[in-house]
Amino acid sequence: MLKYILKRMFFVFFVVIGVTLVTFSTMHFAPGDPAEVIAVARYGEDLTQEQIDWVRVTEGFDSPVYIQYLKWLEHVLHLDLGRSVVTSHDILEEITTRLPATIKLAAASLLISLCISIPVGIISAVRKNTVIDHLCMAGALLGVSIPNFWLGLLLIWLCALTLHILPSYGYGGIEHLVLPSVTLGTSMAAITTRLTRSSMLDVLSQEYIVTARAKGLDEKTIIFKHALKNAMLPIITFAGLQLGFLLGGSVIVETIFAWPGIGKLLVDSIYARDFAMVQGCVLFIAVIFALTNLAVDIMYAFLDPRIRYEKS
Repeated sequence: MLKYILKRMFFVFFVVIGVTLVTFSTMHFAPGDPAEVIAVARYGEDLTQEQIDWVRVTEGFDSPVYIQYLKWLEHVLHLDLGRSVVTSHDILEEITTRLPATIKLAAASLLISLCISIPVGIISAVRKNTVIDHLCMAGALLGVSIPNFWLGLLLIWLCALTLHILPSYGYGGIEHLVLPSVTLGTSMAAITTRLTRSSMLDVLSQEYIVTARAKGLDEKTIIFKHALKNAMLPIITFAGLQLGFLLGGSVIVETIFAWPGIGKLLVDSIYARDFAMVQGCVLFIAVIFALTNLAVDIMYAFLDPRIRYEKS
């Protein structure tokens, strides 16, 4: 087990290094002179060549690209993501300030997703090819087909503008959390429902389930004690991937509901052409996603003893 964990951590390290290369390259692949872009973001459109040259020297753009990358990577390894070119705020501090809002939204959305998808998926699998099964799958198909931005706007129109029962935007109490978390949770629940149904059907066709039924065990015991435990493995894996996505910040939903999370910060930075903040946000999201995948892989080994990661 230890060998597998170290191997996975080794791969995660190289994934993160690859992300730093891509993230750093975004500024240089963007149209225009990076020094001029930063100067405009700081001082406005009315610039002199001396100001642009001064920014180029102070920001290190006069050095070769690989030297710039190595210096930036050195700072990143020391958890120094630099400062915003627009506000001059510390990037890592700004991200960590927005992180609690993103964690709150991610946890609520994942909870809603699992509370909907697991019971519906189990019922659909147990009632295979019945009217209930067809209705559940039709609902799941509808949920997959509806884009987040459209569902979010629909909920705002219904709950905030028409019924006046929930706020349409902002960060505060639980009433502010309902609409964005339902928007994210229901869309994810549609996918997880189909996965739960498929996993349950696969497990219910196994020989040990047939044997349990032949022994006369009641259906509830078979489903919840024997089948569900094994059917949960792919669901847990997918839920871990969903959590990584949510912790990275759901850009569209956070923007629609003005939720002050990492996704909203990323969008605002793109509009402000704050390349340093965009780099920091993208790198942070990639690291969170990679670490979440690592945690899911490790948890999988403990949940399923049939998986052997080391050679005997």
